[in-house]
Amino acid sequence: MNETALLKTLEGHKDGVLTLAFSPCGKFLATAGEDNTIRLWDAPAGIEIQALDAHDGDVRAVAFDPDGDVFASASWDKSVKIWKTADCSALATTSNHEAAVNCLAFSPDGTKLYSGSDDATIKVFSSPGGSLLGALKPEMGDIKALAVSATGLIAAGGVELRLMDAAGKVLHDNDAYLYGIRCLAFSPDGKRLAAATGMEKRLEIWDTEQLVEAGSVKDSDWVNCVTFTPDGKYVVTGGSAVKIWDPATGACLKTLEGHTDEIYAVDVSPDGKYIASASNDKTVKLWAL
Repeated sequence: MNETALLKTLEGHKDGVLTLAFSPCGKFLATAGEDNTIRLWDAPAGIEIQALDAHDGDVRAVAFDPDGDVFASASWDKSVKIWKTADCSALATTSNHEAAVNCLAFSPDGTKLYSGSDDATIKVFSSPGGSLLGALKPEMGDIKALAVSATGLIAAGGVELRLMDAAGKVLHDNDAYLYGIRCLAFSPDGKRLAAATGMEKRLEIWDTEQLVEAGSVKDSDWVNCVTFTPDGKYVVTGGSAVKIWDPATGACLKTLEGHTDEIYAVDVSPDGKYIASASNDKTVKLWAL
């Protein structure tokens, strides 16, 4: 453990923090969770800018569009909302899902927002208007994880992992899971996909060009969340600790400990200098990468 890695602990949430995301410029960090709020922070200063009473249930996902002009949130209350980053004003509210919404991802050009739900569908909305453009039905039950690559490839996770094209055509399906997928993240170039398998304690790396598994690491800890560093060289995961991995060798390069409960989300700042982690201990921590 690097004793100097922890830079700040952000406190303000009244319950577990389920999700977070850095803005593309790196200036802002959005966090949200079981207290139904979204909090926008100045990063890396760690100063809270605004707290939004955003939803009527757990906020399970937040995501910025590629330009950083807007961010979106998804909730247990079945809604998806789009917000203006500059003043945190609400731009759109959708209520098209029939169950909790668990995950979000913007298209590479930012004009579409994808949302995955326990109603077994992925809805496609315009951004920032929030008009419903369509729905994808992977036929795999609850959608717990979602990612869209730089080339427009869609990855959906739940009890299975499915890779689809933009029209929803299934290109690859893997159902070899006991508990299923908790989180998905594409590398910046879109050529690799990292999958966190939660209680299965395994990190998977997929080759998205060949549509094959390129490697996996069995950990001693739950692997709840995953993201790539901006240069695509490393993978960061969260369980009881934050871990940094070399996906080429499967080696764990660093373990960052400090949370007192499960970590549900991790993200890396666009300049690659900082890691943010969100935990059930009601805090967000900023680490030096």
